[in-house]
Amino acid sequence: MMSADEKDALIEKIWAFHTKRAPGIVIGIDMVELALEKLGPVKDKVNAVCEGQSCLIDVLQVMAGCTYGNKYLRVIESLGRYAFTLFDRFDGRGIRVFIDIDRIDSDETPELARFFTRTRSPEVKEGGPARAESARIIIDEFARVRQKIIGWYPVRVIDHGKPAMYPAALCEECNESFLVVEPGTKKCVECKGEIRYYEKV
Repeated sequence: MMSADEKDALIEKIWAFHTKRAPGIVIGIDMVELALEKLGPVKDKVNAVCEGQSCLIDVLQVMAGCTYGNKYLRVIESLGRYAFTLFDRFDGRGIRVFIDIDRIDSDETPELARFFTRTRSPEVKEGGPARAESARIIIDEFARVRQKIIGWYPVRVIDHGKPAMYPAALCEECNESFLVVEPGTKKCVECKGEIRYYEKV
């Protein structure tokens, strides 16, 4: 377990990485610390599946070393849950950690409850001083309940092995190197018209 000073330093480090002083970072640190403790030593590499696009992604990258770049992090944006699983890539043994909404008392920690139900005030949603004050309150309220609202259970990740390494080819249209996911493909997905995220100007 981290000391208070170590945790404060880690919060500042991840806030800097995240570029915002988001309260979800503070909550995520406790969640990842719990997951690492419950998972214990692994035979291969610690991998993560994050169940939504949130602050948790950056906490996982810094604390567990699971990043997009090293392919140890997967994100399932469509789930949209404030939860993740840390697992051993060797055998799929993992720990799923989540926020247990049933354990959040809206009378005891009202701003924390609003944070996780996405019902904070319009002023807070706009940003600025109201959002900063809300974040401060959420962190204070979370400090009173911490592990009480964090749920976890052991899991086995179904697709736990090393991700496939696809061969590369030169696109016959744009002449850029791309990964061949479907054998025999001659064009990248952009030149095939399947993905387009920019226009030349």
